[in-house]
Amino acid sequence: MKQMDYNEATEYILSIPRFAAKTHLDNTRAILSRIGNPENKFKSIHVAGTNGKGSVCKMLALALEEQGYKVGLFTSPHLMKMNERISINGIDISDADFTDIFNRVKGDIDELLDSDKEVAHPAFFEYVFLMAALYFAEQNCDYVVLETGLGGRLDATSVVTPEVCIITSIGMDHMQYLGNTIEEIAGEKAGIIVPGVPVIYNTGSDVADKVIEEKAGKLVSPAYNVVKYKDGVLKLLGEESLEGFKALYQIDNAVTATLAFMMMQEKDELDVTDMKKALAKFSWPGRMQYLAPNIIMDGAHNEDAIKRFVESVKSIAERDGWKKMSLLFAVSSDKDYGDIISILTRELTFEDIYVGELASDRKLDASKVVELFQKYSPDEKHFSIVGTKNIEDAWRLATGELEEDTLLLIVGSLYMVGEIEKLIGKE
Repeated sequence: MKQMDYNEATEYILSIPRFAAKTHLDNTRAILSRIGNPENKFKSIHVAGTNGKGSVCKMLALALEEQGYKVGLFTSPHLMKMNERISINGIDISDADFTDIFNRVKGDIDELLDSDKEVAHPAFFEYVFLMAALYFAEQNCDYVVLETGLGGRLDATSVVTPEVCIITSIGMDHMQYLGNTIEEIAGEKAGIIVPGVPVIYNTGSDVADKVIEEKAGKLVSPAYNVVKYKDGVLKLLGEESLEGFKALYQIDNAVTATLAFMMMQEKDELDVTDMKKALAKFSWPGRMQYLAPNIIMDGAHNEDAIKRFVESVKSIAERDGWKKMSLLFAVSSDKDYGDIISILTRELTFEDIYVGELASDRKLDASKVVELFQKYSPDEKHFSIVGTKNIEDAWRLATGELEEDTLLLIVGSLYMVGEIEKLIGKE
């Protein structure tokens, strides 16, 4: 087999959706068996949810690192570089290791495809997970924190038997794959629950809670609703541990991560005070991220996340005295963008709105977005709005015209977060 270099490897992986469909978990297991079942060589923590799962993963990884463990972290999507999806103790996999792992996994997959007609080529996310599992095993990780890609029941990461399962906020997103009701989506997320393994959940929905509780009951898995423990956990953490959180939703995520950490403490005698140290160090790109004293960027891209974003913005505006706001917005065409725009225009008042188009095949035409902002904006609210064909132009306009007394909000897409991070890196 021809050995690929780093650029060829990443281009190959990115091309997978064009020729390989999502497979069943038996397919993932067959390939894992071929590469030595690396997923069984470390302890794992499995996290699913619509929003907040990446932050909870990072918080738990930091806390375990504070304990002296070697901790793998598998998250998605990446913002600028695919290596971001696979890290150990905060350090992304190197280009050299990424390339080496890719070539070896590809070699095994190609041989298996030739010898076993029941095995299909892995899908994009499945392929990266296979690489991550092998890398974490070979690097002798003690723990690996795994974020599901989509759903849970059929997610490639669901081949593991974790120490604890966590389900974060559940809302309406990816309905074309997961279902059109909260109940259906919760059923998919609850697919990560494993017999006898504790599940910690903080869904924000009574309907979703019921689905999880019923599934946990059938599997005899201890179930812990974070809401019931929130006051006690907040008291345990203390106000000083949460002072750095600008986003109200991150406090919920911190409580979820801490409760999971406490459950693990019973098994492995972990010191919960290390969660406080972890929270003090925690940062996560695109989650109420300050790019400047008057510029906040957030990757919220569905109705539930936008509501939490607005809640945090209102709190910040009241606390810091912001009277004027501007908005830089872009969104993927497969999102419920009408609902997102409606919430933003109803709940917040903007002086100026800048709309850009993503560098993605899922971009939404800026002129359509402009029309929706004009359609949904209440009559009493007046603003100027401009649409551009790319994020760079929208960014230049928004920051170039920004006044010191105006708070610029950047929201709508994690892809936009990545594009802006790249622009900042060039400046």
